[in-house]
Amino acid sequence: MSSVLLCHSITKQLKEAVEGLADADRESIIETIEKLLAERQTLLGSIKPPFSVDEQLLGKEMMEWNQEIDRKLILLRTEIKRDMNGLNKKKSSAQRYTNPYQSLQHDGMFYDKKK
Repeated sequence: MSSVLLCHSITKQLKEAVEGLADADRESIIETIEKLLAERQTLLGSIKPPFSVDEQLLGKEMMEWNQEIDRKLILLRTEIKRDMNGLNKKKSSAQRYTNPYQSLQHDGMFYDKKK
């Protein structure tokens, strides 16, 4: 099996994994995506020209899939950032609720203007 064909099948699996992000467990799919990306990265070094007509068509298809994968991974990253920010806000608001006087400053002074 040629390395272009192997890379095509891995890219197809990667595309399917990225598309399944919305409806399944996010952590397990992210692990699968990382594994597939690592496998594909090792294969990309072994792909050397000249390419047959079929390999060129597979390459064009992979380029289109890569654009879709990149867009969905960017959306995933923003979703994770949003979740992390929400978690930090919940944590700080819970901390302020349990200890409301923690953030007060005690270094002010009172001046009596009357003598």
